[in-house]
Amino acid sequence: MPQAGIDREWLRWLPALGLVVLLHVMAWWGYTHFRSELVPPRPLPVVQVTLLAPPALSAPRAAPLQPPAPEVELLPKPEPMTKALPAPVPARIAEAVAEHAPQLAPPEAAPIAPPVQPAPEATRLAPEPVLELPRYNAAYLSNPPPAYPLAARRRGIEGTVLVRAEISAGGACLRAELKKSSGNGMLDQAAVDAVKEWRFVPARRGSQALAAWVEVPITFKLENN
Repeated sequence: MPQAGIDREWLRWLPALGLVVLLHVMAWWGYTHFRSELVPPRPLPVVQVTLLAPPALSAPRAAPLQPPAPEVELLPKPEPMTKALPAPVPARIAEAVAEHAPQLAPPEAAPIAPPVQPAPEATRLAPEPVLELPRYNAAYLSNPPPAYPLAARRRGIEGTVLVRAEISAGGACLRAELKKSSGNGMLDQAAVDAVKEWRFVPARRGSQALAAWVEVPITFKLENN
């Protein structure tokens, strides 16, 4: 029984096996038959192409522009105009119109304006008066000399003091201060005290008196030297 089953299986696969063998045989026969007829493809020829530059195109010359011819407009000839003359007025009508027309007064003559005088030139400004500084040496002032300090006299001290003073418009000394020292304090103080008591000719600008500063030099000198 087992042998019979195996034979049946072979019989079942036998047609299929025969078909496979037949296909292989046909494929081998076709390959050997058409192998000689196959022609290998020929290589395509190589074509070399060189691109040439296009020729330069010359720009067309523009034709010179000619100015347009002026247009002449023909005007029609003027027709002769005939002016109709007014008909003559009868003498009687003219006389009647002259009688009833209002008498017109002759126009009055316009008054003649006087000639315009040119404006005088602007007067130049007078220069500002020079400032006159206060004076202390006028004879009528009778200013006494400063007191010579006794201690400085005994020691034989001499020197010149420069005092700066503010003088009012009335000629009085408002204040005095030391401008330059003589080198000795006693002489400096005696000079400042003397100037404070003096009278001055006030400063003036033209005819106007005003306050101003002035420098007063005072010298201390012994008579024996």
